[in-house]
Amino acid sequence: MNKKLIFSFLLCLSILGLKAQQLPQFTQYFLNEFAINPATAGMKPYFDARFNNRYQWVGITDAPRTFITTVNGPFLGLNMGIGGKVYADIVGPTRRIGGALAYSYHLKINDDLRLGMGLSAGFLQYAMDGAKIFTKQAGDPYQSSFFQNITVPEIGFGLHLQHKKYFATLSIPQLYKAKTDFFVNVESRGKLEDHYFAGGGYTFDLNADFQIQPTVFIKYVKPTPPIIDLSARVIYQEKVWAGLSYRTRDALSIMFGYIYQDNILIGYSYDYTLSDLVNYNRGTHEIMLGIRFRGNKPEEPKEIIKPAK
Repeated sequence: MNKKLIFSFLLCLSILGLKAQQLPQFTQYFLNEFAINPATAGMKPYFDARFNNRYQWVGITDAPRTFITTVNGPFLGLNMGIGGKVYADIVGPTRRIGGALAYSYHLKINDDLRLGMGLSAGFLQYAMDGAKIFTKQAGDPYQSSFFQNITVPEIGFGLHLQHKKYFATLSIPQLYKAKTDFFVNVESRGKLEDHYFAGGGYTFDLNADFQIQPTVFIKYVKPTPPIIDLSARVIYQEKVWAGLSYRTRDALSIMFGYIYQDNILIGYSYDYTLSDLVNYNRGTHEIMLGIRFRGNKPEEPKEIIKPAK
């Protein structure tokens, strides 16, 4: 059967109400925490921009492509943070485009531990190009040859516990179950579903130069089984890292990264498919670029040497 027809059929089902994972996923989730949780906005003492590009299942026609840009930072030196994101998730004849602004408040528990509480609000547009979908039987009421789209509000909430050695995160990115009905005169039950994201990680010091950071990230949407990402990175002098990741029933990944002059971050991951799709694709590539805007640090006063008397 034609691969394009298979993907188009499955995607249309998901849009019309199939309760499944609606949000895109990233292998390098730990490199862009703000993309999954608004509570992380402003946790670092500088503004930060991240650009994630994911090309899934290379070799399959109309396979998913995901792009997201995020910016966040502290607000006026207070225990608050602000941020924003824009994203596009393109799969075959469908696309998901949106943007949101976020606010977070950071509760200081002690000198080393803070709890972030965040809210995000924005919009989400679902669109479908009917001209790219072909069905075996003509006259399907769920089929249209026109380009259709619908825009709905998107509201999210999150909690994030941050320590210099560990973190724990929980977020619900789609609190409002907005309807996503495309078709006129056809009863459908398309809507946004609750998604629950939870995760955590710990950084172990091996010696003065090396650290190891295991992390776990769990994604759940009823009634599908949870998807669990288990990852571990070895970090050298807090600048270079390499690691492995396993996603249940989906993929095994390798990853590499580098921080240049403490301001430019580059990350790459490759997913090897473990499902039956392994025979039809050449894996998944994901690239992340980050920029830290630290500003100009004041120069330290120079030591004044007084002449000997």
